[in-house]
Amino acid sequence: MKSNIEFFYDPETDLLEIFVGNPISPPIYEEIAPDIFEGRDEKTGELKGYKIFNLTKQKSLKNVKVSLPIDVNALSGS
Repeated sequence: MKSNIEFFYDPETDLLEIFVGNPISPPIYEEIAPDIFEGRDEKTGELKGYKIFNLTKQKSLKNVKVSLPIDVNALSGS
């Protein structure tokens, strides 16, 4: 099954958001490490994304492993 994956970074808030596919219902986020949250679909429990607060200050990112059960296709805007 192929799903879309989208990345958004806001430099003003230093927040990276990663969205996987389209949720059937709003994702519920749970903190999995300091300032790192994993979102799952409220109804199906499927992985729907991550939110990483204070991205540029993260020292624990090298210790966080995430598995995305999707096919990723890179698209170029040019």
